[in-house]
Amino acid sequence: MAITICSKHLRVLSLLNFTEGNNLEFLENFLELSKANLNVYLKDLYSSIPNCNKTNKVDLMIKEILSYNDLFFILKKQQVISKPERVFFLTLKLLVKGSLNLETLSKKLDVSRRTVNGDLTDIKKDLESFQLTIESHTGKGVFLTGDNINRKRALSCYLYKYLVEEQYLPQIFIDYFHSLFHNSEIETLLLNDVEKLLTLSNMDHFFCNRELLKAFYLSFKYLDDLGSNYDNTLGNVLKDFSTFKFYFSKLFSESDLNSFYNILHNSLFKDVDFNEIPYFLNILKICIGNFPEEAIYFEEHLSSWNAVSKNIFNRSLTFKETKVLKKIILRVGFSSKQKHYIPVQEFLFFNLNIDTEIIEKCIALFTELKHYYWNISFNDIISVFFIMDSIKEDKKEVVVVYKNVPRYIVENLKDKLEHKYNILIKDFVSVPLFENFKKNNSVKTVGVFTELNINYEDLEIINLDLNF
Repeated sequence: MAITICSKHLRVLSLLNFTEGNNLEFLENFLELSKANLNVYLKDLYSSIPNCNKTNKVDLMIKEILSYNDLFFILKKQQVISKPERVFFLTLKLLVKGSLNLETLSKKLDVSRRTVNGDLTDIKKDLESFQLTIESHTGKGVFLTGDNINRKRALSCYLYKYLVEEQYLPQIFIDYFHSLFHNSEIETLLLNDVEKLLTLSNMDHFFCNRELLKAFYLSFKYLDDLGSNYDNTLGNVLKDFSTFKFYFSKLFSESDLNSFYNILHNSLFKDVDFNEIPYFLNILKICIGNFPEEAIYFEEHLSSWNAVSKNIFNRSLTFKETKVLKKIILRVGFSSKQKHYIPVQEFLFFNLNIDTEIIEKCIALFTELKHYYWNISFNDIISVFFIMDSIKEDKKEVVVVYKNVPRYIVENLKDKLEHKYNILIKDFVSVPLFENFKKNNSVKTVGVFTELNINYEDLEIINLDLNF
């Protein structure tokens, strides 16, 4: 029987490569698959390898899959469009064109008119959150109705999804949308403007911010340009710095505000209609991680994050970590409450060269935080981990006191102990030598693996364990 390859096969393959074939439970959780369904995808991947040997052993299949470098390209050639992608395709086309010819599209998609009509039911439900409706006119087609600003809002969300997932989408998406969304006339200028806005105005905090800004511009200006009214553009209305400051001062520091002013007025974004500034401010807020409306729930969020930190790192977040992570904590909290949330598979972390130990920690963080934030992105998890890892605390200096253990064993545990307990180990001292060591060295804190017969009266004790 022929194998039907869809984008989920490509994502399973990418995740397998990312995890080096370990932790299949993470794949199940990330892709929302049962163990049985994941095994089906693994068998399909294995069967797609030319001249593969017959086996039902999952570990052998994974080993062979990982060793075959061209499998992604083989799968891409066989890829067909799935039902969710068909709904996504039709929604995006409807938002761009404003109408659909079901007869033509059913032939292009190689499905029946009845199937496409069924897809329309899903599309109607999805667009309700944007206050958009669909009207069908016999013999004429299907038409999108509702306020134009709501169409732009919806298009921006779906276009963002397209830009992030483009590599994994079926060929029909590329055929219809690639030249439109990557128009050579503005692509270079737009990407250059986006880069300047993010890096020179201190907004480059999160993955996919570039796609977010690009989706906004294409939706609110480029794909909806009915002729520019210069008097009512951002560039003209906000020419006076005091007026500009009124709208943007809450988002930027003084120095970043000046930089943003200069870049904006020399970018394509200056031509966006001033009436749409609330939506531009919202996009910038997401890029920066500034959510005043979510800040009132920060302590509630922090309680959840501390619970996760205790499970993963055996401690609560430090003051410095809490301060630096506040933006991402509020961003995750804000996004989890959005009614118009559209699932987006953000796989940019595949491009990072991350070692196995860090991947395992990130997977553990993702699994725990998923209990609190149903739509948390793994890209956000990567950001959280490296933010925490980069913060330099004033670490407590500790002398490890041991008994009946070869010194080289406890010395080899130094890096793991320092990482686990966020401490700095000054030395390792056996019990018989400890009193003399204490006379000649300043000792305030000791770490012990078990109860020891030493004078603890003037010392802080940290109980260490060997469970890593």
